Amino acid sequence: MESRSRQPVDYKTHILIAVRSDGVMTVIYDWPHVPTQAEVQEQIDATRNGYVAFALCTPTSILPVPTDASAHGRSRSRWS
Repeated sequence: MESRSRQPVDYKTHILIAVRSDGVMTVIYDWPHVPTQAEVQEQIDATRNGYVAFALCTPTSILPVPTDASAHGRSRSRWS
């Protein structure tokens, strides 16, 4: 994912997800605001990795990662 100054993830956050033909999804870019169609298209055009679909999404739930994520059977890297 593109590196920018980190804004907190909230309900205004929008993420662009790219989907491969095997169903694997990757976050390509995120915005702390509603992006324009031109901003989204710019990121899609800059992505050339054989993706078959893109989805612009907003969070419907925001779940914090526990301080000791390993105690819950998940590593933090799964969500980064």
